[in-house]
Order: sequence, then structure tokens, then C-alpha cells
Amino acid sequence: MTKKTPKMYRQGDVLIVAVDQMPDGAKPIPRTARGVVLAEGEVTGHAHRIPSRHAKLYRTEEDVRYLRVGGTAPVALQHEEHKTVALPKGDYRVTIHHEYSPAELPRQVAD
Repeated sequence: MTKKTPKMYRQGDVLIVAVDQMPDGAKPIPRTARGVVLAEGEVTGHAHRIPSRHAKLYRTEEDVRYLRVGGTAPVALQHEEHKTVALPKGDYRVTIHHEYSPAELPRQVAD
């Protein structure tokens, strides 16, 4: 469920939209050694990631991703080729931009 006037954040191909709450049944996705990884570049190996322990990533059965930020200070969404984005405490829906070519199936954009 999205807020009436949602707060939105974008870092490259990643769009993060504040929601009132995550859906029931969303399951946690384990952290990697680099923290919470929202998207990973297929070519460069760069990642949109949050190293803070106050961030947790979840996904629904339909593979919709959600992010929960806790703690008192904002967490830093980092990427090697983009400006760092500060995300305040709250729940968010995470969307990865997809490319479309008429002769192909849609695919996630790779950094």
C-alpha cells in the first residue's frame, strides 16, 4: 500500500517508494557480505547496496521487493557510479527499471 503523497528516491535504475506498510507474508532476504543489495550490475559487478545493519530487504511470493529501514539515523544507499542516497526510517517498495526493445522481452537494466 503506497502513501497518498509517497516519498520517492531514485539511484540510477533503482526506484524506492515509501509505503505505509509491507504486505503480510513478505519474507526476509539474507544480507550479503556487502550488506543489503538492492540490484547488482551484470557487467561491472557494481551494486546498489546498503551496508547498514539497520536495513532489511524482503520479498513477496510474487517477487516484489520491500525494504525496511530501522534505527534513528538515515541509512546510506551506495553505488560506485552514483551519488549516495540517504533513506530515513520507514518501509519502502523497491523497483528496478526494465528496458524494452520491440523484438525482445523486457529485461532489467544492468549498470
